[in-house]
Amino acid sequence: MNYWTGTVALICLCIGVILLFASLSWFVNRQQDRLPMAYLLALVCLVILQSLEFMYQASNLMERFPFFLKLFDPLIVMMPFCIFGYIRAIQGDNALNKTGDWWLHAAPMILVAVLAIPFWSMPGELKVYWMFQGRIAESLWQPITLYGNSYLAVIGASSLFYWWLQRKKGINTRKAAVREWVRHLQLIQLIIAASMTFRIIVYFVIGESFSVAFVLAPTTAYLTYLLLTHAHPPMHIQRTAAVPLASQGSTEQSNPALVDETDVTLFKELGHAMEKGLFRENTLTLRTLAETCGTTTHQASAAINLCAGSNFYEWVNGYRIKAACEALNDTAQSVSEICYEVGFNSKSTFNTAFRKQVGCTPTEYRKKNLMSLTR
Repeated sequence: MNYWTGTVALICLCIGVILLFASLSWFVNRQQDRLPMAYLLALVCLVILQSLEFMYQASNLMERFPFFLKLFDPLIVMMPFCIFGYIRAIQGDNALNKTGDWWLHAAPMILVAVLAIPFWSMPGELKVYWMFQGRIAESLWQPITLYGNSYLAVIGASSLFYWWLQRKKGINTRKAAVREWVRHLQLIQLIIAASMTFRIIVYFVIGESFSVAFVLAPTTAYLTYLLLTHAHPPMHIQRTAAVPLASQGSTEQSNPALVDETDVTLFKELGHAMEKGLFRENTLTLRTLAETCGTTTHQASAAINLCAGSNFYEWVNGYRIKAACEALNDTAQSVSEICYEVGFNSKSTFNTAFRKQVGCTPTEYRKKNLMSLTR
C-alpha cells in the first residue's frame, strides 16, 4: 500500500465531504439557484469520486476488486466543464442549452470512454498487471486506454479550453461580487491546467511519476476556501413587506415567509427599476430587468417569486395595471392608447390582466369611476 498517496487521498476525501454537505445545504435552501447548485454538486461529487479512486488504487483493494480500475476516468475529465457550467449558471446562462453544446462538452468524456473499452473488457488479473506496469514506467503501458500523461493532458487541455471559452463569453453582470467570484473560479481552471502540465514536465525531465493526488489536494483545499468564504450560505429573515400587487388593485397579501435577506435587497432594487417606468417597455423581459439591475435571471426570478408571491409577468402586470388605473381616472385617453402606453402588447392581454387584478374590464372600471364622481 502507498501510504503517502492514501493519506493525501483521504485528506481530499474529507475536504470533499465537507464541500458536499455545504453544497447540499445551499441546494436545499436556495431553490431558485438549482441550476448553479447542480453544477456545483456535480463538481463536488467528482472530487469525492476521484479521492475514492486514489484510495482504491493506493490500497490492496485494487487487486481484490479490479472491476473498478479506470472505470470513472470518463467522468473525472468532466471536472473542468462542471466549473465552466457553474460559472455560466450563476450568470443566468445554461451551458447545455443547445444540442450542439451537449456534444461539444461531452467530447472529452466520450473520447476517454471509447479508448477505455478495450481495457474494461480485460480480465481482472490483466487489468492489475498493466496498472503495475504503468507504475513502474509509463513506457511499459501497452493498452490504448489513456493513462498517465496522456490522460492528464486531456484534463489540462480541457481546463485551458474552458478558461478561454469563459474569457471569450465574458462576465454578464455588473455586480462586483459576482465578477470577483468568477475570477476565482477561472483561477481554479488555470491551477488544474498548470498542475497537469507540471506533472507531465516533471515526468519527461526527471522521470518521476508522482500521484495526481498531490495535485488534487491543494486544488480541492483552495476550492473549499473559496466556497466557504465567498459563497455565503443563506441567511433567513422574516418577510414583513406586503406584496406589491396588494397596493396595485388586489387586497390579497401573502402569508409571511422566511426568505433570504439578499432576495429582499434585490427585490427592492428590481422594484426601484420598475418605479422608474421600466414596466412601460413592451419588450421587457426578465433578462432585461436582471441586466438593468446587474444580476442574473435566476436570482431576479427567485427574488420576485419569494418576495412578491407571484411570477415575473404577474408582478410586472401589477405595475402596468396600477398605471392604467391612474390613466383611466385622470386622462381622456382611449383604452387602446393606455394599453400600449403602460406596456401591454395587445388589448386582449390587457383586458384579461386587468379583469384578473381589478375584477372588471378597463372600460367598466372607467364607467364606474365616472359614475362615482357624478354622484
